[in-house]
Amino acid sequence: MKTIVLFLSLLLASPLLKSCSNSVVDEGEVTDIELDLKSEQIVEADNAFGLELLREVNAELEEGKNLMISPLSVSLALAMAYNGAGGDTKTQMEMVLHKAGLSSEQINEAYKTLVAALGSHDPKVELSIANAIFHRDDFSVKPDFISTKKNFYDAEVEALDFNNEDATLSRVNGWVKDKTRDKIDKIIEQVSANDVMYLINAIYFNGKWTYQFKKGDTSNRPFYTEDGGELQVPTMMLEPTTLNYTSTNTFELLELPYGSDKYSMLVFLPKADHTTSEVIESLTPSALDGWMESMYKSNLKVYLPKFEFEYDNSLVDNLKSLEMIDAFDPGLSDFSGIADRSDLYISEVKHKTFVKVDEEGTEAAAVTGVTVGVTSVGPDPVFQVDRPFVFAIREKDTNAFLFLGKVNNPLLHE
Repeated sequence: MKTIVLFLSLLLASPLLKSCSNSVVDEGEVTDIELDLKSEQIVEADNAFGLELLREVNAELEEGKNLMISPLSVSLALAMAYNGAGGDTKTQMEMVLHKAGLSSEQINEAYKTLVAALGSHDPKVELSIANAIFHRDDFSVKPDFISTKKNFYDAEVEALDFNNEDATLSRVNGWVKDKTRDKIDKIIEQVSANDVMYLINAIYFNGKWTYQFKKGDTSNRPFYTEDGGELQVPTMMLEPTTLNYTSTNTFELLELPYGSDKYSMLVFLPKADHTTSEVIESLTPSALDGWMESMYKSNLKVYLPKFEFEYDNSLVDNLKSLEMIDAFDPGLSDFSGIADRSDLYISEVKHKTFVKVDEEGTEAAAVTGVTVGVTSVGPDPVFQVDRPFVFAIREKDTNAFLFLGKVNNPLLHE
């Protein structure tokens, strides 16, 4: 039995280097993003799916652990696989991904528009996206499937001799390492005799805080865990700065911008007697819209822990819980759009992420691998993040969420 392994969507972010001032060195024109209606729908769909997926993975998270997912990475990965789906498999994927009512052509066009719009509209933040298809040289892929990836996802397509494992690993993992600037050095460990295809998407984000934390102001401060423990954590400090802020009965919300204020991190800090899980349960697209509209300028001194961790999870059970069923059942799945055979199904959706937040900015990475086989009260003047919190990294014109996560323990690296 043969297997198609679709390794997709590495999403990477890293800080610009060698500047400790409160202004960013790079100069250039900042442009606004104005999406067409279909691309706006894609962003709304990806955000809604991402928030639902965040709730699912949080519900099964081991107590005290950190997590981060990339809605954009997972959505792009599954959208590429979706292009080969048909029948009930396609319908279920549309529902779970919130893309019902959109044709495949509209989805592909919308992603093409969105990706082009996200790239390089803020000269102080670098964002690049690359795609590739590596397939076994004797595996017959439908021409339409290949042309879709070339035309809408600008994918490199290359046939390889998968029997030469060393050469295949070198080429595929070398591509990954190159596109992620050496931050992720491999996506496949071995080439199975059943593997016939690897589809890879890489996204690179390089940004720096608009208002940087001075390294000399970082010091160990208490961080109180949800189980009542106390940790001494390296905590950054930002002198009083005018930032967007709002408050609800459950949490305080602060926005920390990157670059020219086109990208930002949202920090959701639960109030006393509330938890990060309560915050995550309350995150819906409509609620987020309301909180964004309610934010106002406030002069705040900020304390934010430095943190760095990795997250690794299979999303199969989570996607099944969201009612994407047939795609994972070899007796029900329909991926006839990939090749002329009726026995293809998704056997794995693997998601790996990495995030590092320090004085200069944010470094983050996400890898999604899809395996297809055969068979309001006014704020205190100090915003002190001294307990578990939820965060999001977004592009502000489109409101597209690149990452969603929570920090239970800034000292944990997993």
